[in-house]
Amino acid sequence: MLSVGVDVGGTKCLAIGLNEHGLHEHGLNEHGRSTHTFTAPTAPGLGIINQIHELMLNFPGATSLGIGMPGIVGKDGTVHLAPHLPEIRNLPLKQLLEDHLSLPVRIDNDATCAAIAEWRLGAARGLDDVLMVTIGSGIGGGIIAGGRVLRGAHGFAGEIGHHVVVRDGVACVCGRNGCWEQYASGHALRRLAQGVSGEDIIARVKQGDEQSLRVLQESAYWIAMGLFNLINTLDPACVVLGGGLGSSETLLPLVETALDAMMPSSGYRQRPQICAAQLGYEAGAIGAAYLGMGD
Repeated sequence: MLSVGVDVGGTKCLAIGLNEHGLHEHGLNEHGRSTHTFTAPTAPGLGIINQIHELMLNFPGATSLGIGMPGIVGKDGTVHLAPHLPEIRNLPLKQLLEDHLSLPVRIDNDATCAAIAEWRLGAARGLDDVLMVTIGSGIGGGIIAGGRVLRGAHGFAGEIGHHVVVRDGVACVCGRNGCWEQYASGHALRRLAQGVSGEDIIARVKQGDEQSLRVLQESAYWIAMGLFNLINTLDPACVVLGGGLGSSETLLPLVETALDAMMPSSGYRQRPQICAAQLGYEAGAIGAAYLGMGD
């Protein structure tokens, strides 16, 4: 049995093969491709189908396919909205791919796929209650509750970047104001640092720059605020921070310090472990391969 996982990103599409014996013993077979040709205004479905078909040629004998997509994905495999692929709206991608490839296909949000990977093989391995938070240009999430992936009634669970933390706050791409990702994402850090990238801020902190440290502490405060709300709601055993910003070893202790200060009941309850993701850029594709196998 060979399940292929495809992670569809803004600039690259990564495919990884997984069999029933696991990744570490048999390794990864991966193939990356730019996603710039996915958007075909006259037939957006055909563009992405052709790209995935080309990727699948690298995996002869594949028995299933899982796909991690950015944006809003329904339980039926319809991609309702994909921010990096603006021409795609309400696309029945699962059905189209199954018809084209004659394989069972499952599709989910890319952050949910990353959560599955970290739960199965990474930082949260062996735990039943896990919150995955991916912090990059925006914020995504995936939730494992009671040893099962939590998807909600319509498949939209985990859109944690869009809970409001500031009334009438910064305008968000979702159409509302004050969403968490407008204060705690890499994009928000750049705005807070007046145009300096998160990578440069972290590099300056490592060099001992006090002003950059204060900026990063402010970012950590906003990250911790959202985590505090989610921890009180979900009570996870572990919070896994991933993405370009979230997995920073420099940021992590600052987030923990800010979070501890927000939890007055810490003497009466155990704070979940906060840890960095372990699987890096491959997490979405690995999780998608597990998705194809049935999580």
